[in-house]
Amino acid sequence: MLLEVRNLFVGYGDATAVWDASLEVEAGEIVSVIGPNGAGKTTLINAIAGLRRCAKGKLTFDGADMAAVRAHAFCAHGIALVPEGRRLFTCLSILSREIFRAGLLSAGRPRRAKYFP
Repeated sequence: MLLEVRNLFVGYGDATAVWDASLEVEAGEIVSVIGPNGAGKTTLINAIAGLRRCAKGKLTFDGADMAAVRAHAFCAHGIALVPEGRRLFTCLSILSREIFRAGLLSAGRPRRAKYFP
């Protein structure tokens, strides 16, 4: 299992935005998080990327317990968030996976990591 999220609760102060979320992602899989406005999609993704701490639950990536990892070190483990709509990487193509390889390089990983062909 590459990414495992189990019974995750994430919030903002006393306000819980994500309740009891679970998902599994195998290497090579593509997963979409869909739902209406206010459903907690962004909060869930931010928690997976280390931008929001989990109140409880389990988050592991490639066998590592990400709850013990500081936010700035998530990239070194192979997790990065590329926000949409900000035109940050206008010269890189999603289709050729250049944008993902750029994240691997900045994390000090080889261009072809084991979980990304």
